[in-house]
Amino acid sequence: MIPFARPSLDGNERAYINECLDTGWLTHAGRFESAFQDAFQARFTNVERNTCIATSSGTGALHLALLAMGVTRGDEVIVPSLTFGATAAAVLAVGATPVFVDVCRETWGIDYRRVPDLITARTKAILPVHLYGEDAGYFRGFCLPVIEDSCEALGMVPLRGDLACFSFYGNKVITTGEGGMLCGSSELIEKARLYRDGGFDSDYRHMVPGLNYRMTNLQAALGLAQLERLDYLLRRRLANVEAYKKALPGKGKWLFVAETKTPRSLAEHLTAHGVESRPLFMPMHRCPAFEQYAKGRFDVADEIWRNGLALPTGPHLSEADVTKIIRLVNGYNYEC
Repeated sequence: MIPFARPSLDGNERAYINECLDTGWLTHAGRFESAFQDAFQARFTNVERNTCIATSSGTGALHLALLAMGVTRGDEVIVPSLTFGATAAAVLAVGATPVFVDVCRETWGIDYRRVPDLITARTKAILPVHLYGEDAGYFRGFCLPVIEDSCEALGMVPLRGDLACFSFYGNKVITTGEGGMLCGSSELIEKARLYRDGGFDSDYRHMVPGLNYRMTNLQAALGLAQLERLDYLLRRRLANVEAYKKALPGKGKWLFVAETKTPRSLAEHLTAHGVESRPLFMPMHRCPAFEQYAKGRFDVADEIWRNGLALPTGPHLSEADVTKIIRLVNGYNYEC
């Protein structure tokens, strides 16, 4: 079976984790946490103006970003309907309301043409999602803070917002098992750090009702080793994407999403021939958890969801694997 995703762990991952075990430093604040944060910051941010903090997940990074931005009960945040549920759930976690907007056919990100009609006196931020690694674009014309959900776009989209959130889940570009990173201005990151670390200062006074979204030394050790191999991991993944795009209709960089009128049947066909695939997440306006916040039409989000199937894309694939998957998809579409 060709798995849908499998992490590539052929660098210093084992050596760094063994160092954690040998020293007994497993929790946060070990040498690997700071080393991973510093290396990530140097690679992806303007180190003179921005900084980063590691988190326990991409969801945690999103929650901390909203807290740092001061989003609270009664506020509204504009969010694309076509996204993973964590984007909207983080908004609800701070007591705010997600205001869903349809996506653009060209980018699969927020359709910025629809945003002006959604802005009210309660709108506190806009939260674009770089879905499947595609650049959702960037627009400052609304005079709103921008929190980028870049959980699926590491190394594929530059940091342009006030804050940017990343995920290191097992199927992401690099992995820490579970984990994330939040990047932005030093002022905002220090606010986020206070919430991340339990809310207390150096005198152990609780200054805010804090949380525990810290990354462990073990996770950071894995992350640092992965980051050392980022160029290779990106090159392999994007080579697979290019091969797909030459042969199949579809979109995506982190994952390639094949366009098909019968995604469920195609998935069954692939499974029967030893290939795992994944349906797209249902748009937020259709989900029981979020449908009460949906207003208006979401035609493009619905079309993408109904006609998309995510294919294995990661660096674990051989050239023969990619060729087999293309042959199976094309053969199925021809038969249909």
